[in-house]
Amino acid sequence: MNRMLLITLLLVLTASLLLNVHLWQRFSNSPQSNPRSNPYSNPHSNKNALNQILAAQNGDTSSPNVSRSEGAYKRSGSNSIDGARNIDAINRDGASIKGMRSLSELNALLHSGDMAALAASLSRQLKISPLSEPLLLLEAELIRQTKPLPTALLNYYDLADLPLSNTALVEIKKKIQTLYQQAQQQLSTSHQWELVAKLNEPLFQRVPDNKTFTVNLATAYAHQLKVTLMEDVLAALPFNDPDAQVIRDIASKQQIAATEPDSDTTDAPQRQDSFFEDDNAVRVKLERIGNSYHINAVALNQRAFMILDTGASTTAISSNLYARLGKMRNLSFIGIFNVQTASGSVEAPLVRIPEFRFAGYTFNDVSAIVLPEEALPDADGLLGMNILGEFDFSILPQEDILLLNLRERK
Repeated sequence: MNRMLLITLLLVLTASLLLNVHLWQRFSNSPQSNPRSNPYSNPHSNKNALNQILAAQNGDTSSPNVSRSEGAYKRSGSNSIDGARNIDAINRDGASIKGMRSLSELNALLHSGDMAALAASLSRQLKISPLSEPLLLLEAELIRQTKPLPTALLNYYDLADLPLSNTALVEIKKKIQTLYQQAQQQLSTSHQWELVAKLNEPLFQRVPDNKTFTVNLATAYAHQLKVTLMEDVLAALPFNDPDAQVIRDIASKQQIAATEPDSDTTDAPQRQDSFFEDDNAVRVKLERIGNSYHINAVALNQRAFMILDTGASTTAISSNLYARLGKMRNLSFIGIFNVQTASGSVEAPLVRIPEFRFAGYTFNDVSAIVLPEEALPDADGLLGMNILGEFDFSILPQEDILLLNLRERK
């Protein structure tokens, strides 16, 4: 009897325990009792979860769980073209990532001349999007306006090696061709052979199989009578190459011309005004200031008080005169070059002045280096040999007179 009662009791307890377990499971799985499993208990929970998943996949920097820089970097990747295009789309739309500027803002910095701010912004944004084509092209333009032209051209060549779109590559190659041809033509026409060499030396090293760079560099050396360097460059061509022989002939003529007073120069300037002439010589009054002679000239419509500098291969103008001439509107910017001045080596812009008048003659498309004011404290520029070289000249110190004879053309 007692045994039967004990068994019955155990069965009742077991049934009660199973019932409690069943009820607890049903309650714990109930939507009302578990807000995490109930999509209606928090109407924003699923949306937030979905946004976070999409943010993780797309690098959406608006997600609170994904940092802006991390999201942008995931979108671009270290070498992702698709990522770069995503950043481009953001910039084109004008929607800036925190701390970043849109393309329109970056271009505004370029046009305003705030190169330091532009360089800083481009540096940050290219770290996020290293293959962003608009950013790379904008950086290339910044380099063109602030660094020596050979450096800018080498940068374009580096860009041409990147996996960019065909449209960007075509634009880059066009830039290389335009910038190079413009500078090469201006410098060679004005017989700036030292600058021609500086333009072509790094390009010859970068693209040694480019015959244009080879020929132009060797030609510059030939005009400077740097025969050994000329032959080193011409070694890249077959010995019987007709262009190589022409360059060797130039060197030979230069050696002969070095012993003769009359040598080939650029096209004859046009004579306009009347100056006093004596035995076909033009006499120009000089003004002595300290140890220098100064002379009057006219650049476009601006009078210029110039230092007569027979040691300068290139005419120079001050930054003040450059500003008076209207900067880019009236002058053609050729590029920045490393030039030697009395104060040492400086990086200076080379510009083309459409019209320059001196001693009653008019010179067209004159090359001029723009120097800072501190380099020319008492003058508007230096009158260099790219103009003086048109004449046989001498200075009469007792009278402070410059005597000029226009060289004959052969």
